[in-house]
Formats: sequence, C-alpha cells, structure tokens
Amino acid sequence: MGRDAGYHDQSLNPERIVRSPMSGTPRRRHAAWVVALLAVSLAGCEGTFTSDLASDPPADATIAQVNANLLGVELQKADGTTENVEFTSSEAVDLLSFVDGTPMRLFTSEPLPAGDYTGIRLLFDTSTDANVVDTVGGEKTVTLGDGPFASVDFTVTDNRRSLAEFTLSLDLRQSLELDAAGDAYTLTPVARAVVTTDAATISGAVASSPCPSSTTLATDAAVYLFRERDVTPDDLDGADAEPYATTNVVSDGSADGFQYSLRFLAPGAYTLALTCQGNLDAPGTNDDITFVDTQNVSVDSAATAEVDLD
Repeated sequence: MGRDAGYHDQSLNPERIVRSPMSGTPRRRHAAWVVALLAVSLAGCEGTFTSDLASDPPADATIAQVNANLLGVELQKADGTTENVEFTSSEAVDLLSFVDGTPMRLFTSEPLPAGDYTGIRLLFDTSTDANVVDTVGGEKTVTLGDGPFASVDFTVTDNRRSLAEFTLSLDLRQSLELDAAGDAYTLTPVARAVVTTDAATISGAVASSPCPSSTTLATDAAVYLFRERDVTPDDLDGADAEPYATTNVVSDGSADGFQYSLRFLAPGAYTLALTCQGNLDAPGTNDDITFVDTQNVSVDSAATAEVDLD
C-alpha cells in the first residue's frame, strides 16, 4: 500500500563497459554509455527504508475499532531536520487490526536522503474524520495529535547501499485519551520502534489469585513493561517511570486461564509488572493504580521469554 521503490543491485563491471568485445581496445564512442550506466549504478547504491506497523490494545476492552487515515511516517535526523515518507494518498485503517497476527507493511525499500536518523513517528491525515467504535456500535470522534518520536539509530550515506528495517508498535493504551465528559477521544500516537530482525517477545500465563475477587482479568488487568531492571512501576501520569510497552490480559480459551503477550520488543533488560486496575489508567493523569506482581526479565535478539505472573 505504501510506495514500493524496490532495491535492485545494478553495479556493473567497468572492464566490460569500456572494452570492445572484439579487440579489447577502448572506444571513445562508448563514453556516453559509460556515463549513463555509471549513473544508474550510483543511483542503485542508496539507503532504503522498510517499515511495518503493529499495535498494542487500548485500556478499554469494549473498544472494537480505532479508525483513522494514515499518511506515512516522519523521520527525525540528528541535526534536527526531518524527512516525511508518505503514501500517494492517505489510507483508512483500523488500528486495532494489528494487535495480533501480521503487522501492516508501510513501506518497502523506500529511498532516503543521506543523514543520521534518530527518531520516527506516525503521520495521520488530520483533514479526514477519525473515530472509535465500541462493541455495541457506539461511536466517538477522535482528534488526532502529534506524538513523540520513537528512537531509532541508523545512517544513510550517499552512494552507499544500506537497508534499515523497523517495526513500529503503536501503544493504544498510552495513545488514546478520553475527554472529561466521556464524549470524544484524542489520539496522540505513542509508539516504539525496533529493528525487525531483532524483535523479541515476552509472554506467559496470568493467575487470578493476586487480584480481588471482583476483578475480571480480561477487562480490568494489564501488563506493563519498563526499561531496565528493578524499576518501581508507575501509571501513565507522565512522571517517574513510564512504560516501554503495555498489553491487556486475555483469556487463553480455558474456563479460568489467562495470558498476555508483549511483541516487537528491543532486546534488553526489563521490569515486568501486573496490575488489576489497568482499565482505570488514563494517560496524563495520576490514577495511582497498584501493581500486584513485579519481575525482572531479560530477552535476547529475536527471542521469546516465557514469564508467568502470579
């Protein structure tokens, strides 16, 4: 759906260009062809960018769709300038479609100007309507805002072939905020970016025993992941520790079994935390939720760590 420039290795052997196949003697009439073919060769030696989009679920389990028109991505350079990589026209998407399964391909081998790239964020088409639809068909409008840049680290150098491949995960729990009247949402996209080939997963079972008997894990509980070990977990209040990733607790299909899965994580050390009050946590507000189980976990590149929470 994004522009697919494709990368083709068109490097040529100079000896085959400038030598006559008959005598091995250089011929001046080939000069124009030499220049043209070298230009094609240099054009093929460029930095390209491939990206996919996944998402993490919102806090409200009754949300069935988050619909918006996606325009592309904005890339930030170390010198403070930015580069927009956009579709030919904006694409209507349901952002909940990418919580499970295969991510959405945004761009394939898209050429980029030279520079040191440090950040990336999603671009939405603010000229079109966006909305949230709940499980009974109710609809609320969504105002689209500019989110922070997710950290990336790659360099594009003129006349050098390179390929950057990233998966962005849009955390809808951290991105969607309901207004005080409960009538409309603001979507300020908060995403993380990971080198696609390095993407790791943390998953496991969740026991109901730590939560009050009045808690329904599938609607109330959530799992938060914080960068580094031994972090004191905190809510989405914009202060202290803010989660690197979040997800809901879901049924595993059995009568009383529950599980969680955090996908597209950078390899490293983390603090994993379970709360029974995830449904009460609103971005930018000190909701003072409590966490009932906290564990340290490390995950390697492209690995899956199994950690049960109880």
